Amino acid sequence: MPDIGFNELLMIAIIGIIVLGPDKFPEAMRGLGRFFYKIKRFWRNLTADIRRELELEEMREEMQRYREELKKLQEQIKRDTTQIDKGLTSLSDLTDVGQGRPFNLK
Repeated sequence: MPDIGFNELLMIAIIGIIVLGPDKFPEAMRGLGRFFYKIKRFWRNLTADIRRELELEEMREEMQRYREELKKLQEQIKRDTTQIDKGLTSLSDLTDVGQGRPFNLK
């Protein structure tokens, strides 16, 4: 973006006053200021929306990772409880044999 110094702004103002006249020049400058303000506000909103979308995407990816980790943990818990059940069943069979009951093969 070109650097505009005081001398350049002064020259533009003088040309603007000559072209538009002293009555319409302030109104034109206010309109130009509003236009630049709207562009600046639009750009700020656009960048904020893009930033929010990127954060949401990161959160979605993180949630997916947590879901996968949770699923793995659930599967591990299921395997562990199955092994515990088998262990309890075999312990129950051993106590049955110790009490004179026949051994059940399952």
